Amino acid sequence: MKILVFIPSYNDTKTAFHTAEQFLVEKKVSKILLVDDSDDPKCVEFAQQIRNEKIEVVSRARSGKWSAWKLALKQAKDYDGLIEIDSDVEIEDPALVISTIENHDVVTAYQEIVLPDNPLGRAVGSAYQKMHQELKTTGKFNMGGQIIGLSNKAVSTLSRYEFFEEPVLADDHVVCLAGKVLGLNCITIDCGLQIGIPSTISDWISYRSRHRGAINWAERYVASKTGKTEQTADISREDYAFAMQYYIRNMLRSLKLGGLPLLLLFAVASILPLENQTEWSRLKSEKH
Repeated sequence: MKILVFIPSYNDTKTAFHTAEQFLVEKKVSKILLVDDSDDPKCVEFAQQIRNEKIEVVSRARSGKWSAWKLALKQAKDYDGLIEIDSDVEIEDPALVISTIENHDVVTAYQEIVLPDNPLGRAVGSAYQKMHQELKTTGKFNMGGQIIGLSNKAVSTLSRYEFFEEPVLADDHVVCLAGKVLGLNCITIDCGLQIGIPSTISDWISYRSRHRGAINWAERYVASKTGKTEQTADISREDYAFAMQYYIRNMLRSLKLGGLPLLLLFAVASILPLENQTEWSRLKSEKH
């Protein structure tokens, strides 16, 4: 089995290389594609110094993660599977992701939340952490990013429907949603995926706004590509409602009455896609 690992990076090239090293020890990983959009001179210099026969570094002007996905899918046609992993996460068991691809088409991971140091970040992060722990017990497919494994069948299917031929919001969510809509074999595993979260009020509101707006956009995009409008809407909205009930419940438990105004801010930010238009304007400028 030959696996292609794809790591998109923006101004965190050293971290991306560290992530690449975690996968290099796996015998089934034949190649690592590090797509580096950095404009930080130190990151650019570091990328130029990477010398490893298994790592291909694509350094370019910022072109967006969606176009990196397009490049990775094109190369992955010659492999048995593709793994995308964000450069800013930690994973304890990459071998589990690889072995799961052998019997499934779309593989995602349950998230372990690394709590911030400040009190606000820890309070909100704790709620988010408990939410993910509860979701893990349900065995539900996590329609999320950070790491996604695709079989050759999944790669071929996404390519056949011409995903990522144009700028895309919520690229990772698009891949997962498309997998469910197109009837691919989807599963979420516990491989020790650790992620950080926003720690300030402004960052959280921005995150919630962007998240909700991007999910709405992804739903429309997948429907337009597959032609399965009603099925896409049902799967997407059921997924969002399922996760949100756990999120709100654990937020209330964590913040209690004193945090109610903050919870309302998060709720408003989740409903109103405040950053959607800004993100779309940026994407249009990145079209390649």
